[in-house]
Amino acid sequence: MKKEESKENDFWIYTIGVIAVISIIGLWYFTYYVLKDLKPEDRGTLGDMFGTVNALFSGLAFAGIIFTILLQRKELRYQRDELKETRTEFIIQNKTLKNQRFENTFFNLLSLHHQIIEGIDFDIQVEKQDGSRWKNHNEKREYVIVTVKGRDVFKDKFEILNKNLSSSEPESFNEKYLKFYTTVQTDFGHYFRNLYRIIKYVDNTEFISKPELNIEADDLSSESNLNYENSNFLIRYSYTSMIRAQLSDYELLWIFYNCLSQNGNKKFKPLLEKYTLLKNMPKDKLYDKENCDKYNESAFEKTNPAHNKNYI
Repeated sequence: MKKEESKENDFWIYTIGVIAVISIIGLWYFTYYVLKDLKPEDRGTLGDMFGTVNALFSGLAFAGIIFTILLQRKELRYQRDELKETRTEFIIQNKTLKNQRFENTFFNLLSLHHQIIEGIDFDIQVEKQDGSRWKNHNEKREYVIVTVKGRDVFKDKFEILNKNLSSSEPESFNEKYLKFYTTVQTDFGHYFRNLYRIIKYVDNTEFISKPELNIEADDLSSESNLNYENSNFLIRYSYTSMIRAQLSDYELLWIFYNCLSQNGNKKFKPLLEKYTLLKNMPKDKLYDKENCDKYNESAFEKTNPAHNKNYI
């Protein structure tokens, strides 16, 4: 609507300008034909009589200059509007490219994470079964080596870890956990570091900039900052929810214990609480459910970001 009105205004401006030029030329020709047969001294006298007309035309010339300036000002405004539209398109294109780069990296990291899980394997010794229901106590038992792979390793090792943690030995939780962790550190250490990096990558990514929210870059007001942080949090939460959906029950249990130890207490644990990553963890499998109290409620249940300091 504004463009149509602008075109209509331009039409009238140019029409008036053309009429003015034609009128001036017409008056000049009229004056020429009227005065061409008079004597020079009569022309001078007549010219003096029309001095006010000269002043009028001088004023019209000055008005023409002002008119030209106004037209230039209008053109400059159009250019500014076009630059603004171009800038908006550039922001949209840049946002699209940024999101594409993020998602390519994010899903590649997730794919690598699954490869790490598939590459985990442990050999365990199990009693050989001969099909008979009863065995003589004096009969020699035979054992075979079985390789446990992938997510089954988390289940097998967690059951052993849980028993160790629930033992009556006078060691602290951290000491008991780290003692057992050394037996699985080679594979599990790689797993935890990669998982932490994926979540941290999401947490560090800016999905919506302040200009997109019509917030000035130097605006530090609490309301603007909260709007900016919460807008980004909602998108980050959707991506971390994808990560959470990839984690099995026993992976969550291992992550729970790992982040209570010195391995993840300072850096990894706040991210679990920030993005509710333990939401689907089966608490009934823990040797002591009171350990859940060592986490903020937000690790298990999503809360309002505005009311939780971990979100900002």
